[in-house]
Amino acid sequence: MARLGRFTALSVIGLMLAACSYGPPTVGEHREFDAVCDKANDGRRIQVEGYLRFPDKISGEDSGVLRLYKAPDYAGTPIGVQTSIGSGANQMELPPKLYSDKDLKVHLTDGQVAGVETKVKVSGKIYFPIIGQDFTCSLENPLIEPAR
Repeated sequence: MARLGRFTALSVIGLMLAACSYGPPTVGEHREFDAVCDKANDGRRIQVEGYLRFPDKISGEDSGVLRLYKAPDYAGTPIGVQTSIGSGANQMELPPKLYSDKDLKVHLTDGQVAGVETKVKVSGKIYFPIIGQDFTCSLENPLIEPAR
């Protein structure tokens, strides 16, 4: 039993360290929206402005991939934004089971809460999903700020 307890404790510690491996989010190098998903940006930390929106489905309770659009009409191909669920900075609140975009609440770095009509600046590390998505690239470990 003692070995099982130690194994469990070490596993939990390992998971906690893995979750913190990104470090705190930082401001990225500004890119125009249409240039963000250039392959040259792969693995780089960039910053882009746009409007956040829910995906069609959120399956987990720990995180989800929001969609960032260039304009408030949500036209064109979005950029994914891998976002933790919670009430802290750079997190989105878990929506109800049946949700609409009006339920979107994203906590910004300055303490404000953004909705779908709020223009934001998002910094994150670019990655390209292996499985096809409705976005070409995504940002992980986001820093979400109000756009001025």
